[in-house]
Amino acid sequence: MSPSPDACFDRFVADLSTVVSALVDAPAMPGPAGEAPEGGWMITLQGEQTLRGVLVVHFDRTGADALAKRVMGMETEPEPDVVIDTLKELCGQAAGSMVQEPPFVGGRFTITSVETAHSQPAPGQRLMQIVVGDILALRLRLWGDVALAAGENRSEPTPAPAAAPASAGPKLDVILDIDLPLVVRFGRTELPLRSLTELGPGSVIDLGRSPDDPVDVLVSGQIIARGEVVIVGGNYGVRITDVSSATERIRSMEIDR
Repeated sequence: MSPSPDACFDRFVADLSTVVSALVDAPAMPGPAGEAPEGGWMITLQGEQTLRGVLVVHFDRTGADALAKRVMGMETEPEPDVVIDTLKELCGQAAGSMVQEPPFVGGRFTITSVETAHSQPAPGQRLMQIVVGDILALRLRLWGDVALAAGENRSEPTPAPAAAPASAGPKLDVILDIDLPLVVRFGRTELPLRSLTELGPGSVIDLGRSPDDPVDVLVSGQIIARGEVVIVGGNYGVRITDVSSATERIRSMEIDR
């Protein structure tokens, strides 16, 4: 049997509160809300693979601004782009956690749109909130028609791959074999179009960095670690010296815009 919309909303908000708690280093409690969000943004997540339909999450503007400011460690009010990037990161992590447990195992959510929220009621909407200690209350409005694809009824988690590390835990087992593009960035610069047209064999481009500076390790365009260049069996390699936190990954998205 496919889970009810309310079960989907409860699971997503529970996972979202866990992500918020980790980012702000404070307890975050999900629960019902008495009032609908005002202003803010709507993020639409599309169900894929074993999931069908969409999940729409409306974030209250005041709560979203306060949360982004807290996560980013800012003294001033964050710009809308910073808030949106923060909300997208939160939704991405919550959705990734949601599909690691039955009955959503094998499914996937993709963020398809982020738009300015409207206050019009939606059919079957649910008003909820995440209260973070005495720091802030993030009001939410959720609606959608997420359901398991026909013939799918994942009541048990996908068996762990035989080669999966014993310490990885059941939540990671379903994604350990997914291939992700990893890029090592030695540096970056900007050149006028005239200089680009004059490039040829033997040209030297100054990347503005010292050979001893750490290189960036990126996955899907986001910096996840830094390291030093080494030689491994006659090939270049990278020895990881620092791993980025979730907060730093959000900041890197803003820096790389």
